[in-house]
Amino acid sequence: MAEDPARDRLTILIAARDEEASIGTTVAELRRRFPGVEVIVADDGSRDSTALVAAGAGAQALRLPHRGKGQALTLAERAAGPGRLLLCDADLRGDLTPLANAGGDLVVAAFSRRQGGGFGLAKGTARRLIELATGVAPREP
Repeated sequence: MAEDPARDRLTILIAARDEEASIGTTVAELRRRFPGVEVIVADDGSRDSTALVAAGAGAQALRLPHRGKGQALTLAERAAGPGRLLLCDADLRGDLTPLANAGGDLVVAAFSRRQGGGFGLAKGTARRLIELATGVAPREP
């Protein structure tokens, strides 16, 4: 069976709302770290120039009515071609080297533990269910 080159294609999806101050730098850095990658920015009803700045930095910018991050990412995924997807925040921070060198099937960002936020029970339950189903105990579900 012939290999499918589309399987290895990477598309980066970014949901953004009122991020004109950071989206250009984010898109430029992602394109620098992942040469040849397609970057799709789903502008979730921004009241500023987010879409224009994203397009100017080399992203495909989708201008959408404000429906929330989940809907924006869903529409961005539908606009992407076949292959792997990477979801990033518009205000990308931190060192991308581990991500660029990972080569894994799934990468999940792990943040410092904080108190509160209301996700403790949900994350603990998800972590345990993933471990039961796969035998792998994730740090972040």
